[in-house]
Amino acid sequence: MTEAVVAPPRGGGGGMKRTGKNAFWLILERVIHLGVAFIVSFIVAAQLGSEDYGKIAVGLALLNLLLPVASIISSCTLRDTVAEPKHAQAHYTASVIVAGFAITALVLLIVVVVAFTVGVGSEVGTVTIVMVGSSMLRPLNTVDAWFLQRLESRRTVKIRISVTLVTGAVRIALPLLGFGVTAIAWTYVVESFLASLGMWIAFRRAAKGFTWEVSRERIISLLKEFTPLFIATSSAMIFMKLNQVQLAWLGGLSDTGVFSLAASLSETPRFPLVALMASLAPRLLALKNRDPVAYWARLQDVSRLITLLGYGLTLGLILVVAPVAPLLLPPDYDGISTIIILLALTTPFVCMGGILLWIQNWEKLYREAIIRNAVAAILSIGLGFVLMPLFGAVGAAVNTLIATMWVFVIGVAFAKRTRPVFWMTLPSLEPISSSRVLLARRRETRRERAEMRKLAAELDGDPDDFTEQR
Repeated sequence: MTEAVVAPPRGGGGGMKRTGKNAFWLILERVIHLGVAFIVSFIVAAQLGSEDYGKIAVGLALLNLLLPVASIISSCTLRDTVAEPKHAQAHYTASVIVAGFAITALVLLIVVVVAFTVGVGSEVGTVTIVMVGSSMLRPLNTVDAWFLQRLESRRTVKIRISVTLVTGAVRIALPLLGFGVTAIAWTYVVESFLASLGMWIAFRRAAKGFTWEVSRERIISLLKEFTPLFIATSSAMIFMKLNQVQLAWLGGLSDTGVFSLAASLSETPRFPLVALMASLAPRLLALKNRDPVAYWARLQDVSRLITLLGYGLTLGLILVVAPVAPLLLPPDYDGISTIIILLALTTPFVCMGGILLWIQNWEKLYREAIIRNAVAAILSIGLGFVLMPLFGAVGAAVNTLIATMWVFVIGVAFAKRTRPVFWMTLPSLEPISSSRVLLARRRETRRERAEMRKLAAELDGDPDDFTEQR
């Protein structure tokens, strides 16, 4: 039965507990990913050297441009299945088909570009094609929306954690055994295959009533919506990822290797925040449909919380990671501390950007996003030609900081439809007032719960149900 397959979690205290458990598993996955990424990055980068690691960085930068395909489609599918639960099977089928088509087209485009630039036969070209090609195994990852909606991400998280640990160990072992960058590139194919296969098996076992339901109308509708959304999202990533390709051209592979490792060390710790936001999304989306006024107020509180956590993460990167990194790396990574500090400063703005991407998707503000991100890409490329030849990887980091501020803060204020988002998220940049507001909200919530428990005791009801309704 379709409705049984996609039935959303029930409200009340049980719903709150399930949300908390689901968030725990998502955060646990990101924490483990964080630890594995730190260890693997340090050991592999140290063993390969900055130049060979730069070859991996170029392939990884292009691969990262394709990874959002599955997550974007999953987000759209989550929204559509909440709105139309009776047609969930058609939505899930359309998501897999559109993801497969989009990824295949993008991979072929990148292969053509590689063939006419560095050449398919070069080591850089081979590594890039292998790593980018691994994304063609990821369309089935869109079924993750099913587990996220039902707050049952534990099953898929266990699969992804297992795959991360296995492939991380293999990546460490390969250079120690004398294998080069091409062998490491193939581990991304293995990782993609194992994760996709495992998630699909878990989905088929959990959603036993699911059957393929191909709807031409829904496929076309999702494809039309996905195209501008992907352009908006990928254009936001262009200045973060393609500047590594530009740096390889203007500064050399060694600078690219240093910058890529610094970017990995500064971006990986953000994953717990991403997991927290992913777990909150279904409840906020349900609140948006039920009470738009309460939704907007709750969204502002989430913005304050996420940005405040981003400030804490920034301090950790500056005070811990930046001083320790040079001590664990060979001399050709000198100067990485400065780059880590510059990239760490982008964290609060990226946290605000997470809220912006929510609203952009749910309100379909694609045109504004495309214009804003296109300006950022042009700005980034222009600054790159000025800064990278002079300052190398440090120039690329300054470039990234400026472009990030434009995309997630300054540029948001210029469009009429996104300007309310700017004014809503801007107070989040002030950590002291955000802390006071959140503490006041917490005290108010506790007081309301105490009142509801007292009322429930008088009425012989469930206090958590009253709290949730309030």
